[in-house]
Amino acid sequence: MGFYGKIDPNQGELMLNRLAALISLIFSPFLVPIAGTLVAVHAYARTGLEFVRWSLISIAFSTGLPFVLIVVLVRLGMLSDMHIAIKEQRPGVLTLGLASALCGTFILHVIGAPKAIVWLGITYAINGVVFLVLTQMWKISFHTGVTAGCVTALTLMVNSNFAWFFLLLLPIAWARIYRKRHTFIQAIAGGGLAVIVTKLVLWQF
Repeated sequence: MGFYGKIDPNQGELMLNRLAALISLIFSPFLVPIAGTLVAVHAYARTGLEFVRWSLISIAFSTGLPFVLIVVLVRLGMLSDMHIAIKEQRPGVLTLGLASALCGTFILHVIGAPKAIVWLGITYAINGVVFLVLTQMWKISFHTGVTAGCVTALTLMVNSNFAWFFLLLLPIAWARIYRKRHTFIQAIAGGGLAVIVTKLVLWQF
């Protein structure tokens, strides 16, 4: 605080930076799919055992293994940070992550998980391929893309009321833009593209 109750501009900027960082962390492309998967699996699982089994497989292969890989690569100095901010570092890591996700989806199919859960995995993978190709040319936002894709899937597969969660894209886009990780167009394009791809894939289902 400055004199006369005024807020120090530097302190205000620091608070906004912390808020943007917190939003980026909460809606990380690693965490959002976990929440989306748990909600979707809960909607289709008939027993607690099915819920646990399908959830563990989905999360382990779509998020867990890729996350561990990135942590190891960051520790080894082969990646700049956990968000893979440098565009050129993304293709290799994303390719391995997609391979892991597809393995998990195949396992779910083999053990007889509902087609909806299998198609959710396919949707995540196809979105990943599209973003992987695009990110080599343009630094599109994975934060807005992953959240938009998950919300679209839950809206179509579980309950239309999940559409309200699209409002979360506003603070997420602001946080990514404020931290100078993306431009306005990159943030908006990430969300819009994920919605389109997810709808196209799930309409086939």
